[in-house]
Amino acid sequence: MKTQVINIASQYAITVKDLKIIFNEKTEEELIVLDNFNYQFKKNKIYFIVGNSGSGKTSLISHFNGLLKSKYGDLTIGNENILGSKRKIHHFKALRKTCGMVFQFPEYQLFKDTIEKDIIFGPINLGENKNKAKLKAKKYLNVMGLDDSFLQRSPFELSGGQKRRVAIAGILAIEPEILVFDEPTAGLDPAGEKEMLDIIQQANHDGKTIIIITHVMDQVLALGDEVLVLNDKKLEAAGTPYDVFTNKALLEKTTLDLPKVITVIEKLVQKDQRFEELYQIKPRNVDDLAKAIQTIITKSKYEQ
Repeated sequence: MKTQVINIASQYAITVKDLKIIFNEKTEEELIVLDNFNYQFKKNKIYFIVGNSGSGKTSLISHFNGLLKSKYGDLTIGNENILGSKRKIHHFKALRKTCGMVFQFPEYQLFKDTIEKDIIFGPINLGENKNKAKLKAKKYLNVMGLDDSFLQRSPFELSGGQKRRVAIAGILAIEPEILVFDEPTAGLDPAGEKEMLDIIQQANHDGKTIIIITHVMDQVLALGDEVLVLNDKKLEAAGTPYDVFTNKALLEKTTLDLPKVITVIEKLVQKDQRFEELYQIKPRNVDDLAKAIQTIITKSKYEQ
């Protein structure tokens, strides 16, 4: 029987209420990772979760598809309460089909003797017909930039970047409504990083809700709709990339780096107050910044 997805009819894809994550509770090694986390993730947005090392980012997202289950707090996917007072997840397969998790090095999850078998494993395990699963394998392999000739090849013969594409094709073939990525560009060269970000952006354009852990702040500024900052066992702040990266008090509490674009804006403003307008224009990448600077300079010439 084909696994049903969880209905996400409300405006929120994930709602987390009063989540507390504790490891080794009531022992000498007790560790509170996250305390009293509350947040609602809206549908069809790109969210980035950032913060100092050890701030609970991976532990948090591991609750979204049931890899971890806290004893404290509530987790709702769409309109369905996943983790509430009973502390038991009743619809694991529906949850896994609705919320797909892409780990930091997903290529390490490849284990079948052909690429096709690796990609169809997830869909078939969730109740998909084998023939339909094969059609999806072909479709999403192509989406990841690999042609049909790869289907019968061994995943162990591929380059690192190709393995990652195959692994992500396997997640996409499940067709989840929510995609969660843990450091998706780790270990990739600049070309591979760009390809990965393009894939993420396209998934969002296709209606997916995207949640990403990253330490690369340029990515946050370029793609993020909202940024969550975890610090000192709590949600320190949440807002747009410009809300976060222009919050001096917040930045002093963390070790977050500034995106290059913001760093350049700060230096320009120090030299010429005209460029404060860049904070209103809010360029998200180097190309946007160059155009915005030219616009300000041109406008200033006409005003003289």
